[in-house]
Amino acid sequence: MTTALEFVRGLGLGWNLGNTFDPVPLNDERNKTITTGGVWTPEDQQRLWFNKPFTRDCAFFVKEAGFDTIRIPVTWKDWLDPYTGNVDPVWMAAVQEAVDWSYEAGLNVIVDVHHDGGNGPFGWIRTASEDYPGVCSRFSALWHQIAERFRDYDHHLIFEGGNEICFPHAAHQDTAYELLNRLNQLFVNIVRASGGNNADRFLLIPGYNTDTALTCDERFRLPEDTVDDHLIVSIHYYSPAEFVLAEHDSDWCTPVDVWGSDEEVAAVETDFAKQKARFIDNGIPVIIGEYGLLTEPVDHKDHDSNIKWLRTVIRCALTNGSCPILWDTSTKEMCFLNRETGRFFDPEVEAIYQEARTMSVAQ
Repeated sequence: MTTALEFVRGLGLGWNLGNTFDPVPLNDERNKTITTGGVWTPEDQQRLWFNKPFTRDCAFFVKEAGFDTIRIPVTWKDWLDPYTGNVDPVWMAAVQEAVDWSYEAGLNVIVDVHHDGGNGPFGWIRTASEDYPGVCSRFSALWHQIAERFRDYDHHLIFEGGNEICFPHAAHQDTAYELLNRLNQLFVNIVRASGGNNADRFLLIPGYNTDTALTCDERFRLPEDTVDDHLIVSIHYYSPAEFVLAEHDSDWCTPVDVWGSDEEVAAVETDFAKQKARFIDNGIPVIIGEYGLLTEPVDHKDHDSNIKWLRTVIRCALTNGSCPILWDTSTKEMCFLNRETGRFFDPEVEAIYQEARTMSVAQ
């Protein structure tokens, strides 16, 4: 039987279908369309954040670019019946079509529950600190439907219980961890009970806010499972934020345009060493579900620093036996792969992934 560590090593390099199935209508576009007699479609949803709808060709481009795994972030909130919790069949069919195209291309696929766990009015999962029974009911109904829809898909499909979930309004941090632990347990229980290939599917368990330090905290616990060695921890990596994410001065940081000193590289290596000590050395694999850095409109950033950061993170992840999954919006902010041509926008980034592909295969 394949161990979880072996399974994750086999996932190779990963790519996120960012800003496609995960956007939320920022200006109530969906309601405006519906109230004026129009029909809001899954294609409309995919265009919200400046991408074209996902295509079968794009799935093949991802594979040809050297990626073996695609993560499909999905925000479900706007497609849930407010009374029954049922997913709109049109939306479920669109998600399934994306999974099927990815399967055809020979990709492993991760499907998650995305901005439903985020910050803002669409982040209903975070309200569990105020209404745990209500959130559990909605969460359960959603995962029952996803699990049932995909129960017969083979083990190239991975379910991820949530995305960057935290509970900033919980009375205590201990309580916040316990809320996440309980939701993760609920996720595992629902998927396993649905039968079919879900009985022993590999499942991706979101760490606390998918942050390295917070997830390595002893208060984060993996769920109990009915099958041994089939759980994986999800951690995201956007550090240091002042270099990777910041565009301008703010109350949380001042942007840094240059990165790559020995000390800065060592800080990244230390983060990955923490992941290794807490999980991998104990037989629990880690998937870096997202990593990336702003490529535009921050032209003032040092390009060589960008390249060095990407190369460092990929190296550290692969050395740990983890699967690094690049966050790629393709049209704004973090742009790496042209979805219409299958070519990287930056030849130097393309070279990184050619090198990384060799390293991944050699594991």
